Parts: sequence; structure tokens; C-alpha cells
Amino acid sequence: MEEWVGVKWHHYITNKSTIRYREAAVSLNDLGKRLAVFFRALGGDPGLSLAETSDYIHDGHRTFLQKMAGSGVKQALPHFHNEFFFLPHQIDCFPSKKANEALYYWLTALASLNHTPHKHHWIKHNQYLSQQILNNWPGLRSRYKTLSRLQLQHRPKISSLPKKLQPVERALQKVIADPWCDNDVEVGHDVQPLPVMLWLYPSPINTVAERRDQDHQGDQEQEQKLAAKNLGDKKYKAEQMDDRDQGDGLIAFRLESLFTWSEFLNLDRSEEDTDDEDLQSVADDLDKITVSSGKTASKVKLDLDLPSAEYDDVVLTEGILLPEWHYKKEQLIEKQCALQTMALNITEPAQWREETRKQAKMLKRQFESLKPQRKWLDRQEQGDEADLNSFLDFSVQRSMGKGTTDPNLYRQLHQTNRDLSTLLLADLSLSTDAFVSGDRKVIDVIRESLYIFGECLSAAGERFSITGFASKLRSHVRYYELKGFDDRYDDTVRNRIYAIKPNFYTRMGAAIRYATGQLTAQKTGQKLLLILTDGKPNDLDQYEGRYGMEDTKHAVNAARKEGLVPFCISIDIEPHDYLAYIFGGQSFLHIKHIEELPKKLPMLFYQLTH
Repeated sequence: MEEWVGVKWHHYITNKSTIRYREAAVSLNDLGKRLAVFFRALGGDPGLSLAETSDYIHDGHRTFLQKMAGSGVKQALPHFHNEFFFLPHQIDCFPSKKANEALYYWLTALASLNHTPHKHHWIKHNQYLSQQILNNWPGLRSRYKTLSRLQLQHRPKISSLPKKLQPVERALQKVIADPWCDNDVEVGHDVQPLPVMLWLYPSPINTVAERRDQDHQGDQEQEQKLAAKNLGDKKYKAEQMDDRDQGDGLIAFRLESLFTWSEFLNLDRSEEDTDDEDLQSVADDLDKITVSSGKTASKVKLDLDLPSAEYDDVVLTEGILLPEWHYKKEQLIEKQCALQTMALNITEPAQWREETRKQAKMLKRQFESLKPQRKWLDRQEQGDEADLNSFLDFSVQRSMGKGTTDPNLYRQLHQTNRDLSTLLLADLSLSTDAFVSGDRKVIDVIRESLYIFGECLSAAGERFSITGFASKLRSHVRYYELKGFDDRYDDTVRNRIYAIKPNFYTRMGAAIRYATGQLTAQKTGQKLLLILTDGKPNDLDQYEGRYGMEDTKHAVNAARKEGLVPFCISIDIEPHDYLAYIFGGQSFLHIKHIEELPKKLPMLFYQLTH
């Protein structure tokens, strides 16, 4: 009975303290695509993606009922972070679906200005954003008027708030009603109003970090006061120790130093494992106290170093300098990357699976029918041999007095070759070391795909090159030429493909620029650049995130200006918006099931070139 009453009370007090209209709820999943189009149509940053945010702890004022129910502690706040604009996964704060849907569009419109609200000027910044949107897009004014009226109905009464919060709430409601009003009030660390659903917020990630530092600082002050109270008049010799260097790193131990089960003794340690209240007596026995200024929490960062020369691949060229695009400066920085062409260490001959060989043989037969055929061209002025039919016709016409002065009496053997060069650039980063199914990894699927791709294009008589790349910072971009344009496709090439392995990271822009130069040097009229990757560009430095995407996009556009046709094949787990942003809406293909890549890659080439 007590449990039943407790559950009923919990539901009652929670519903009473929280304003939610479940029947009018609107989900971001239902509006996501439309909001993305709306965001970019209003001038939003094309490099940003819309995503769902989880609830974060906020310091806003809570009512007595909320404190009693334990609710109102967390809120899904719209904010920017890295390459994403985060929106609540669901909005149900207004009584109608139309109003909740309008709130999604209003928040997206504010985000299209690409400004993150300043944490110390939160009200003024949102007031400025609202003014800009209403000035630039007058059609949103009626929608904002409705939303502001509903929002003000849900704001707390000013008289019910603490006195120090009343001026902030009064200014806040004034700005909601009229974004052009005069306002000089801002929030402070000790005064936080209830969140406003019509406004954007600073990234809650920073808020959490600041709260941790503030708590850490407050704990230090409290400890100092307590220590001063406990130590009394006794004087100690102090020694400052900086353990930042000593505290970093991993703990090394020898396994044989651990006790065996027979060495454990059942001892009563109640007298030894004392509580903190005995620390004062311990301190009284010390003449010198050592104080550390290091933080108790630290972060371990693992990096991948280059292997030794004995086990590494062979460097063919040292440091080919390439430019890189800096999107913030809007400038192509010359000599920013160093690319080394590499040769793989081949330790064993290629040993392909039986299933892979059968698949390659089947597709190879299909591509053999596409091989250019030699044929004789009759009635030529010059040629490889005499054309007897033409000679007989000429003799008959001459005997009848109808001969011509410029007879075509020769045959010429003509080789019909396609005017196309294709370069396949494969991502060989460490992410390809992930398992697909069973004992097969992504790199195994890529290896088989390159093998079948080479078999098919060789059977079709195509002019092609197969390459791979990886990177470790901008000073070390690795480029592997598995098959050059002038190389025969033979067992040497097959062994190189079989020897590929995962290497470091994905500095895609530099690899594309170098591949563009190799492909541009070909004399054919058409040039196809295929890029095979399992993720977006990344590296250890600033290349992670927006920087890498913008540099890759610039490299792709530069390749198009050179007359190339870039096309991306993505085998990432999920399709992402960055593919369309970097390569264009019609210049990429996402393969959902990675196991289908060996079959789909040659067929994709056929569809692109025929």
C-alpha cells in the first residue's frame, strides 16, 4: 500500500511541477530534413549538421514544487558545438503542435546567423540575434509574436522569485516581448533565471568545465580554512612540489611482482586503515609538509609513432611539398604538407580466397567484352596492305572511263582505344582495421576490392592506376602507388595490393592534390578520380573536424577545375552530410553493406564511364 501511494504521489507531484503537453509533442526526427533545408536557405553554415542534444544540468531557478519533485534540474538546450548545431530531440512545451513545430523553425532561424551566444552576455546576444532575424526575414514576425506570447505565459511570476532574481526576470520578459527594447541587465554566476525556450545557449560542455573548476576552487578554499582552523598556532616547514611531469604517463608493473593466492593473509587492519580524523595527529608528528599543486584528474593521450626503418615501408621520395587550404583565413597556404611516395614491403605472395577468385573470374569475363577490338578500315589513302576490293572497283571504273584521280586502294588496321584515364585513391587509415564480420576486417574488403577492380579494368584494356594513402600530421603524408598508369597488371601488382595494411590517419586533401597532378599528366581527354574511404578527413592536429572537411572540399574543387571528374565511394557505417558537402550531391555513393564493395566497385566504374 505504501509503495502504491508513493508511486501515485511521484506521478502527481512530477506532473504538477512540470509543464508538458505530451499530446502536442513534435519530434526532431520528423522535421530534421526540412529544418536542414531551411537552415541552409537562410544562410546557415553549410559545414554544420543538425543533431539531437541530450538534457544538461542547468543552474536556473526552480520552484518549490520542482525542488520537492526533484524535477527541472536538466533541460535540452539548443546550442553549437564543434561541427553541429544541437536541437532538443522533442519539443512539447506549448499546447499545440503547430506552435511546437514553429519553435523548431525559429531556433533554426537563429542558428542560421552562425553565432554562439556569449556566456557572459547571454540575454543581449539573443536579443541581437532576434533583431537580426526579424529584420532580415519579416515573414517570421507573426510566428515570433505567437511564440513570445506563449513563452511569457509560462514564465514565473516576478513577485514569486527571490529578490536578487527579480530584475533579471523582469528584463528577460521585457526582451522576449520586444527584442528592440533597451536592456542593460545581464545574468551573473549567482543569478540564473529559468531557461528560455526561444533562445540559443552557450555550449553546455564549457559550462560543465567551468563548474568543475569553480567547485575545485571552492574545495581548495574550504580545505585551506579547515586546515588553518585545525593547525592552530603550530608552525610547519613547507615544501612546494610540482608533480605534473611525474604524474603523467602509464603505470608500469611486472606481473611476477603480484602476490600469489598463498601469500594473502587474513589480517585485521582496522587499526591501520584509519579515517581522515586521525590525519591531524599524523600532521602533528611531521616537521615538514610537502604540498603538490597538481590536479587530481588528468587526461591520458595516446599517440602513434612511426615504426622503425626495419619494419616500415620503403620511402621513395622525401617531402614533396603541397599546399593546404585554411578556411578561416580563406587562403591556400603553400608548402604546408610534405608527401612521401612509399613502396610496400612485400613479405608473402598474394593468397586470395577461393570465393574472391571466383568473383574476380566472373566479373573479368563480363569486362572482357568491353575490351577495344581491332578492325580493318577499307578504302584508305594509306594503309598496312592493299585493298583488293577497292583495286577491282577502281580497275572496272577506269576501263569504263569513269576512273578517279585519287583512288583509295589501301586497308589500315585500326585499334579503338577509349580516351579515358582512371585513378583509384584508397583510404588506408587505421579505421580500416575494424572488424566487419567474423574475422574479416575493413582492410580485407578493400584489399579484395582493389584486386577485383584491377582484374576487371585490365581485362577491359583500360588505362588505370591504383593508389593508397595515409598520414600522420602534415609533415608525413604517405602515398602508395600500387599500380602506375604505365605498369602492367601482373603478379607484382597483385602482391602489392595484397600487402596493404592500415596506417595512421586520413589527410585526404594532400593525397587528392597529388593524385590530381598524376592524373592531369595523362594525355587522354577524359580523367576519372575515384576516392574510396571509410570516414571523413582527420589527423592528429587541427585537421580534425571542419578544417579537414574544408581542405578536402577545396582539393576536390581544384581537381574539377583541372578537368577531372572526382567521385567518392564511402563505406562508412552511416551516410553523413559531409559527403554531399565535400563532393557534391551527385558525386558520391554510400555503400551500406561493406561486403558488397568488391562486386559494386567495378560495376560503378562501368556505370560512370558507359
